[in-house]
Amino acid sequence: MNSTPEWQRTFPPSESQGWTISFIERQSRYWIEASAGLKDAQLFEQGVQRAWQWAEPSEWIRWFTDGERRYGKELWKLASVHLPSNLTTAAYPHRKVWREGLEVAMKIKGSQGNRRVEWLKQEHPFTAISPKAEVHANHVEAFNSALRRRATAYRRRQNHYAKQLKGLQRALNVQRLIHNWVRPHWSLGKRTTPSMAMGFIQRPVRISEILLPRGFEFLTL
Repeated sequence: MNSTPEWQRTFPPSESQGWTISFIERQSRYWIEASAGLKDAQLFEQGVQRAWQWAEPSEWIRWFTDGERRYGKELWKLASVHLPSNLTTAAYPHRKVWREGLEVAMKIKGSQGNRRVEWLKQEHPFTAISPKAEVHANHVEAFNSALRRRATAYRRRQNHYAKQLKGLQRALNVQRLIHNWVRPHWSLGKRTTPSMAMGFIQRPVRISEILLPRGFEFLTL
């Protein structure tokens, strides 16, 4: 999650509308969701709902976040299930658990007496648990650093197009479009974009194609 430095200097963090919530598919680096606004319950609820709609059809999901617990709290409302009585035993007495195949954990940034990795709520008894070394949000953190470099809305006070929430969201939409469809990602191989890794298209998209009404409609569906 990012916050616009310009707005932080003007308002307290609790009043800043420059917070950004992002979700990325780790293997393909596909940028699923980007929402900006106040760091309140509504921002987390909307962001998690959109990301879950995208991930829900998958049979096995590893949902790893940073140390913000509200990701897990909002997902719990959408992806928790009640086990039938025949699956509960004295050794496994949990009745309300995550959906089968869904593993949810967070990486705690500080080591101030806390565990660096923490699994949120109880997993389904048939869900495999990942090794601690694989539970991290490093890809999102690296992406946040890259986004601050690429998007002037996060670092240039004189940028008039992101001094309002609507302008920041528009800038994020453009960055997300370019990230997924236009710019190849170095970790995916030569000339491979996240959308290609997902199997949506066979080649990178040119900016000129995005600017055409028909191409823009296809990419934003």
